[in-house]
Amino acid sequence: MPYSEDMNERAPRVLIVDDMPVNRTILASLLSAQGVRSDMAEGGKECLAMYEMNDYDLILLDHRMPEYDGVDTLVRLKEMFRKEGREIPVVCHTTEAGRDNINLYKAAGFADVLIKPIIPSELYDVLMKYLPGGREELTKEDEEKKQHTDDELSVLPHWLKTVPKLDLIDGIKHCDTAEDYVDALAVFAASIPAKSAEIEKYAKDGNWAMYTLRVHSLKSVARLVGAKQLAEHAADLEYAGKHEQYEKLKRETGSLLNEYREFTGQLSRLSSSDISKEMNKKSARVKKEDTRRILFVGDEKSIVGKGMIKHLETTGFKVISVPENEDEIFDHRIEADIVLYYPQGNKEHIRNISAFLSDMCRDDRKIYCLAGDIPDVKEACRIPLSNEISAVYERPIDLEHLSRDMKRFSELQHEYNRKKSILIIDDDVDFLTIMERWLKNDYKVDCARSGKDALFFLGNVRPDLILLDYEMPELDGFEVMQLIRNNPHTHRIPIIFLTGKNDRGNVMKILEQKPDGYLLKSMPKDELLDSLERFFSESILRGRG
Repeated sequence: MPYSEDMNERAPRVLIVDDMPVNRTILASLLSAQGVRSDMAEGGKECLAMYEMNDYDLILLDHRMPEYDGVDTLVRLKEMFRKEGREIPVVCHTTEAGRDNINLYKAAGFADVLIKPIIPSELYDVLMKYLPGGREELTKEDEEKKQHTDDELSVLPHWLKTVPKLDLIDGIKHCDTAEDYVDALAVFAASIPAKSAEIEKYAKDGNWAMYTLRVHSLKSVARLVGAKQLAEHAADLEYAGKHEQYEKLKRETGSLLNEYREFTGQLSRLSSSDISKEMNKKSARVKKEDTRRILFVGDEKSIVGKGMIKHLETTGFKVISVPENEDEIFDHRIEADIVLYYPQGNKEHIRNISAFLSDMCRDDRKIYCLAGDIPDVKEACRIPLSNEISAVYERPIDLEHLSRDMKRFSELQHEYNRKKSILIIDDDVDFLTIMERWLKNDYKVDCARSGKDALFFLGNVRPDLILLDYEMPELDGFEVMQLIRNNPHTHRIPIIFLTGKNDRGNVMKILEQKPDGYLLKSMPKDELLDSLERFFSESILRGRG
């Protein structure tokens, strides 16, 4: 959850340094979930350059990188700290292979070490330990999340609060709203007869491979709805299935199914209660369609300002003019996706307005540009988030060049705002149903229950993204990904793996296969949406400068 506008000056800021885009995106998402701002660098040289331009509270530095590795970069950073008379904590993040060298990393000067894949709780501990005022800010974030959970719990029907073995708090945390939670519960309850019969049949036939896949699916959906005890039981039997402990499966399948089937009666009122109408929730995630609009910040009556505005309007843009005032800028922030600042005045004023605009554009995924006299635009670039500035136009301004860039930026924003299409591939119909309902307000969603169905679908349709279950019968996730990437018609479609396991070994195995990312099936709805939005914005706006 982003910090509020009045906290921007003291909000913690972290620099992520890693040569792998997937790792940078994952870390940035984890930091964003804790309300911490972040910038990204893909190597040691870029890290040093960004440190010179910006002010950071913490640096997360990968060890294995080309050119300057982590230690080389750290040595250069330490020299810069020494000259400035300051010390910024630098935390090394490295692979499992580096676990035996933690003491060596610390001896080299790293404040601490995180092992990839990063476990959120371990990252949280690092933030609490090293960020100035981190405990205060993160505690406030926790309080806000708790208040949100309490508010959503208060609108749940009273009878639902009496259902045993159902952790409503955990369910709300995963589903975000009471309405979505009840919707997920309804999907979970409706499938109990068919799913339990299927597990029972596979156990009776001794088809332990399919049995293991089905209890794996049950585990994932049970976690989403807060049926923690059932999820843990299913996870235990999944482990037994993978390690060929068949006698254990024969002994305990009956108790698992009894526990599962108890929810049928306990949740029977879901089918007869129109709870969603009672709660009357509305989605707040709205995207603009018109991208040919520019927010001009500055003196619209000056000769230069008039000239830029007139030229942009003759080339098809609608220009909304506001003075260099934070309140008025904030009031008009939703009216355009491109911001053009014409700075004038004293240096401190220019830096303050530029910093405000860069923060706003970062939060709202807007394009931020500068135009004006050389001393003024240089002053406007002397801000922590200078990397958010997409283009600078120094006087004398080439208006044709300016309008061409604005057209290009508007096309990028149009692509970003376009409702993206996502294909979800998973053999669990309950998981597909819940994911489709979670995503349908923001994306065009298609679903496939097997790799074969997905490949047939991709013969005619090209989605913007594929969410691919890693563990499936017949063709598993890796095999499906290879077939998609070997096809010249589909090889450019990005693929993110879905997995129900977050242990290091499993995640490292996935990352070795070089997908475009991975997401946990147990990820809460708001984190899932944030991760997808970040993925699309990073992939589309990467080439904006």
